[in-house]
Amino acid sequence: MKKLLYLFAVTLISASCVKLEEKPDSILTSEQFYQTREDAVAAVNGIYNAALNNGGITMYNRLFHLGFEIQTDDAIAGQRVTNIDVRAMAALTQSTSNDRVDELWKEHYTAINRANIAIDRIPAIEMDAELRTRLINEAKFLRGLLYFNLVRLWGEVPLILHETSSLGKEAIQVKRDPVETVYAQIITDLSDAESLPDSYGTTDAGRATGGAAKALLSKVYLTRGEWDKAVSKSLEVIRGPYGYALFDNFADVFNVATKNGKELIFSVQCQGGNGQGNRLASSCAPVGIPGISAAGTDEPTDDAYAIFNVNDKRRDVTFFTSLVSPTNGTTYTFAPHFRKYWDPATITNPTESNQNIPVIRFAEVLLIYAEALNESNHAPVTEAYNAINQVIRRAYGKPVNVPDPTVDLAGLDYSGFKEAVYLQRRKELMFEFQRWFDLIRTRRMVTVLHNVGKTNAAEKNYLLPVPQREIDLNPALLPQNPGWDGSD
Repeated sequence: MKKLLYLFAVTLISASCVKLEEKPDSILTSEQFYQTREDAVAAVNGIYNAALNNGGITMYNRLFHLGFEIQTDDAIAGQRVTNIDVRAMAALTQSTSNDRVDELWKEHYTAINRANIAIDRIPAIEMDAELRTRLINEAKFLRGLLYFNLVRLWGEVPLILHETSSLGKEAIQVKRDPVETVYAQIITDLSDAESLPDSYGTTDAGRATGGAAKALLSKVYLTRGEWDKAVSKSLEVIRGPYGYALFDNFADVFNVATKNGKELIFSVQCQGGNGQGNRLASSCAPVGIPGISAAGTDEPTDDAYAIFNVNDKRRDVTFFTSLVSPTNGTTYTFAPHFRKYWDPATITNPTESNQNIPVIRFAEVLLIYAEALNESNHAPVTEAYNAINQVIRRAYGKPVNVPDPTVDLAGLDYSGFKEAVYLQRRKELMFEFQRWFDLIRTRRMVTVLHNVGKTNAAEKNYLLPVPQREIDLNPALLPQNPGWDGSD
């Protein structure tokens, strides 16, 4: 077999993804590396690192915002954005050479290749069988998540399931696979991952669990309009042995002290001080406040702030409009800025924020259950109301499991309930990288964006363009997505 260069963490091998380090000068062949239990753990940690957070502008740690979320009715390019490709994304005027789109594609396939290597190589390692199976299924969970992102963003994409062991034409000249084929593999990977542990100890916080696999599967089925399956799988999460529940206080979802608590099913683990801080805190911080190093690049639309009732507790967790300078003690007020990832303990250097980034949490599972029930029955049933009303009660500071006629939804028809779910998803999950996917899957993107003045939104924007750089390297990726080849 031809040799590949692998860049893995060999100086610090840990079962926790947040402690993983990568050392660029650690160059090994696959035959040298995949020998021990420690190698297997490091390999899977490397997938988490590449897929979720390596301390740079990667995927969930800001690239998702720049790569597609900034196109929504929730966000604009901030005053300090100088990258013309980011401004183009915000205005929906990007080209096929947009650097953020190109980076999204590259980072996904880098992480997928790591997952494929782990899935191919770990089975041959002599080690504890239970741990070996767990690590393989963690890799499958991450691969399923990565392909779920890809298929929603680009539609047909190359489905690569084994390590790339050659730079020959047969290895790199790969075609795009049908959407159904990609989804079938996503479902297979996540179904295998359902056997993962229900939970882990503190040192392994943030690793994929069986509950996370079920929750993500429920979202896959929702996206595909397989309502009964979405109902069934979300109910397995709600009634399962995982201990998931809503925090009584919405603010605890974005409280460092409770960041891996009962509501957070799967999150990107951010740890300030070691290069893995949450960069979104800095990019969203307002500029001009003494003592606070702020990028001032990611800002909300006026509409995003305006949809919240003043009594909705989510508003002042999602946004802030004032800060006290750590230098002079003066309170500065400003237009609303995103707050969710702000860490008061790192106020002077927000790039070191310890706030995690949710990938999926229990509140979303309740909303998936409510929406799927309404679609399956073509009417809101009691269980659907109960699910969405738990989320609403918490938002208004009410006891979650106690009916409250002052805030509870009731008496809606099918269409009214559907719109209510859409609104609650927007409020509950704002700036958690769900809005773009929601606008796409519900086919409301063009209308919604036109209504807030983003009039460049068009049918072609339902899919991102395949990066021109990738097509130049691999013409087998043609044809380009509709509308992006200059012929439409």
